[in-house]
Amino acid sequence: MAGLLYLARPPTTPRGRDATMSQHAELLPLEHHDRTEFQLERLILFTDAVFAIAITLLIIEIKVPELHHATDRAALSALLRLTPKFVGFFIGFFVIAIYWTAHHRIFRFLHRYDGRLIWLNILFLLSIVLMPFTSAYYSEYVNGVNVPFVVYCLSVSTTGLMQVLLQRYLRNPAHGLIDPRDAHHPDLDIVRPMVAPLAFVIGILLTFVAPWWVSRFAPMLIWPLMTLYGRRYRRLTRAYAAAQQPQEPEPVAA
Repeated sequence: MAGLLYLARPPTTPRGRDATMSQHAELLPLEHHDRTEFQLERLILFTDAVFAIAITLLIIEIKVPELHHATDRAALSALLRLTPKFVGFFIGFFVIAIYWTAHHRIFRFLHRYDGRLIWLNILFLLSIVLMPFTSAYYSEYVNGVNVPFVVYCLSVSTTGLMQVLLQRYLRNPAHGLIDPRDAHHPDLDIVRPMVAPLAFVIGILLTFVAPWWVSRFAPMLIWPLMTLYGRRYRRLTRAYAAAQQPQEPEPVAA
């Protein structure tokens, strides 16, 4: 077998070596592209796995109540006592889902990666992994206690700020991670991921100046804030679409 492989080698004349090197030169870019694409897939699959685990851990925090004397009334009463936990579960589920869709939205522009992007992504995922705990902590002490609410607000705000850093690094043309023409795509606008942190920071501030129940409505500010942001998004969309239009050549003076 070794002899056959040896005989199958190209001739060692300069022309043969040049031809072999030329063939390798033609193959290397494609091989490099395939490796880069594979590593990008690994990065995205790892991220998806972390999101999937974090969103699943939310329901694990809700334990089935034990009833010493099972009756319909006792079962219903025990289920109703779990209402705060279910509220925390649904809030945490949709918050994590929103951040997953945001991550999916911005990473579709990615053509290559570097070490700094990987670590920014890992730090972003760290804040995601903390959410099941902070959601459970908040839902356990939902009424009248501010510390768990503040911890939860800080958790969500940190995730939003990490997305801002990740998005800001990704869209920077100097890093060469995306097509330079996409740097101003409205989906990469760093104002958008600031909306949720702003609402939750307002909630934290309200715990110091208002009754505890007032601060709990602060996350609802996300909807009017996103409505206001919609105007900016539409303006950026029009500007981006106009920039993508081919420029008509200027008429040549006679």
